[in-house]
Amino acid sequence: MSTPMLDRSPAALLHELLLRGLWSTVIDEAAPEALRRQGGAVARLLAAGVDPHDLVDVIREAQVDTIYNVAQLIDWPDEHLAPDAAPEVRLTASLVHAAGVAQPLPELHSCLMERDPSGRAGEPRSPELRQYGMLEADVRQQIGALIGERKFPAAAVLWKRHAGGDLKAALAAVQQLAAQAWQGAC
Repeated sequence: MSTPMLDRSPAALLHELLLRGLWSTVIDEAAPEALRRQGGAVARLLAAGVDPHDLVDVIREAQVDTIYNVAQLIDWPDEHLAPDAAPEVRLTASLVHAAGVAQPLPELHSCLMERDPSGRAGEPRSPELRQYGMLEADVRQQIGALIGERKFPAAAVLWKRHAGGDLKAALAAVQQLAAQAWQGAC
């Protein structure tokens, strides 16, 4: 019995594994408490009172830039060489046990951002999405359901109750989340 991933060509399999591997190295925005396990500068920033959610956002943005640059380097390892300095170098894949023929790897960087698990194509969280992520899971589910039903006033009242602020700001936040959900970000 074979798995769907193993039924792919060697290049497609390697491409998929690299994309998954790159995104697996990016911090989980929903788990800022994981920062507490870090030492060094992260521990000092947290001890100094830096908001863990701000720190998660900074770390994620740096990591997304890094994995994009790594993907680009994998795609074009010879990009920084002078044109006549070396022969063209490309990453290929083959299955050793199947005596497969080496196949060029499809570009990683060109589809990396569309594979962002957050659905935001590598873009940072908006303030509304960040605040939404800080709410309790059941409250997020209720607000999300109300937004999905386009019951913005009810969602705004619930937002205000749990996130604070005035009703006008709560309604604006809910409408912003609705716009982001329309774009696949929520």
